[in-house]
Amino acid sequence: MRLSHFFKSIRFKIAASFFVVFFGVSLIFNYFLFQSIKTSLINAFRDGARIETEGILNSVSPELDQIPVTQADQPFQIWYSNIFESQLIYERSDFPEIFSSVFVEIENTNEEGEFLPNEFIKIDTFTYAIVNRIMEEGGRVSLVLAKNNKLVYAEIESLRGNLILANAGAAALAFLFALLIADFNLKPLQKLIVKAKSVKASTKMERLPVSPANDEITQLSQTMNEMISRIEDSILHQNQFFASAAHELRTPLANMRSELEVKLQQIKSINEQSTLVSLKEEVIRLENVVQDFLLMSQLKSDSVTLNIESLRIDDLLYDILEKMNGSFLTAKLQSRINISAMETALSVATDSSKLESIVYNIIANAIRYSNNVDKFLIDVRQIENAIELKFTNKIDLAKSALHGNNLGLWICDQLSQKLGFEFKVEKEDELFIAKITIPTNAHNPQYSHQ
Repeated sequence: MRLSHFFKSIRFKIAASFFVVFFGVSLIFNYFLFQSIKTSLINAFRDGARIETEGILNSVSPELDQIPVTQADQPFQIWYSNIFESQLIYERSDFPEIFSSVFVEIENTNEEGEFLPNEFIKIDTFTYAIVNRIMEEGGRVSLVLAKNNKLVYAEIESLRGNLILANAGAAALAFLFALLIADFNLKPLQKLIVKAKSVKASTKMERLPVSPANDEITQLSQTMNEMISRIEDSILHQNQFFASAAHELRTPLANMRSELEVKLQQIKSINEQSTLVSLKEEVIRLENVVQDFLLMSQLKSDSVTLNIESLRIDDLLYDILEKMNGSFLTAKLQSRINISAMETALSVATDSSKLESIVYNIIANAIRYSNNVDKFLIDVRQIENAIELKFTNKIDLAKSALHGNNLGLWICDQLSQKLGFEFKVEKEDELFIAKITIPTNAHNPQYSHQ
């Protein structure tokens, strides 16, 4: 995975681009350099062969009756030519056989009957140097020297291989240096990425560091900081809208709830009371929906404020169950609390309203999806330096599949993180279990009294 990320990174692309450009340009220059050196080596070899050939020809007597003795690497032929024919006068025993027919063929294709002053013919591993001398009677003497060219062409091939290796090695080094340079130049961008990952949406977001280099990365940092400012403004306006909407909705809902409670005290008819109780429960549900949306907005913008106070877990649970008694009756669901903890351990320091929202959402979720047969169980037990609240109920899978959106559980999880609690949800077939682990020590350092 890391290797794949490396190949997709900007630094690799920069280094690879530099490698391709460097390799291509150096390959072109080295090609022309190689051709130049190759031509120089071949010309030097031919010049040496021509000088040797001229020296041997000068040692041949004009009457062609005195043939010089040459070195072991200087096999040669002497030809006499006129307008009628070409005749081999002398050939050293180690002279390559193939050239005799070649010389006659070249002679026959020469329309003017004259060779150029110097002629070189390469056949296999031999280069044949031909030097001519005009005779007084009009004929021509040609001396052909066979020089083994293995060494010079081996040097040329060696030079070609060395240039290719040098080119590839230089390109590889260029790639490594380009990678290091790219990595160094992109470090501000890496720091920017790390810092950007830590920025969380809120009304007071951290700003990204701005490089003093005044380059593209500086422009990127400034642009992103401007974007963060716009996000802050958007979150602030959103929070203000939600707070205003929640306030506007709370007031009429609170009035409706009060009027329903007064009517319930005045009306004696059981049927009418049942209807009013149902309406009251719907009003309470709407109040909690409004509260949940407000909490969701605050959680997403990281603007939740915590008011830490000391409270008793058991008192909080009984109060919530009493407030939701009507919902339990409507759903025909029974509840039971089991407490197995020391009385002193039940006191914790936390935000009571936020903890109440967590417990309320869990219970509301249980009522909404319960099978209305098995009891809703709340177990309170003491564990090491903490109190664990365990909520267990049987759910109706059909209801859960049809209406489940997990918004309440998401709020529970986010609020638990803010409060320093551990929140877990377990589902096994029709059994639903939610656990809240609340530390019994002093309030968490992340808490803020506001």
